[in-house]
Amino acid sequence: DVRLLGIRYLIVPEGVPPPLAGEALATEAGYDLYEVQGWQPRVSVVPNFRTVPTVTGTLRTILPPTFDPARLAVVESYPGAEPTPDAEPGEATYREDAPEDVRIDVRATAPSIVVVRTTFDEGWEAMVDGEPAEVVPVDGFLQGVAVSAGEHDVRLTYRDAAVSAGVRAGLAAWT
Repeated sequence: DVRLLGIRYLIVPEGVPPPLAGEALATEAGYDLYEVQGWQPRVSVVPNFRTVPTVTGTLRTILPPTFDPARLAVVESYPGAEPTPDAEPGEATYREDAPEDVRIDVRATAPSIVVVRTTFDEGWEAMVDGEPAEVVPVDGFLQGVAVSAGEHDVRLTYRDAAVSAGVRAGLAAWT
């Protein structure tokens, strides 16, 4: 599902129907540019979430065409908050100071999962309003951070343990 990946545009040969519903925006050099209907932004604030502890269960939840990543997030472990199914999704502004240093301004209408459409990896660390927070797998392969209702500053940083070990070994050898 390209919505899970945050794919907004498709380019297809002119005259060939796009594989997904979308709006034609432009034609150039024999190709059509379509905006995917229901595309998801790089980050979203989802107050309704479900804990599904197995990969198989997650796939069964996210793969049907009726799954809406704007209305439901699937997490692998309890995120420390209870879902609010009837709450409206919040808003978020995403910016990268560097690919491994991300800041997200969040306005959550209720306790929510901030879903970031970047592949989950153990090397990501999160801070919410300056306090450490857990980064959890969402929708099987994305990353998420739980927040309470209100406005928050979420910062994600990536630390690769292998690179850090290499730098330490290099410094030790140099010394």
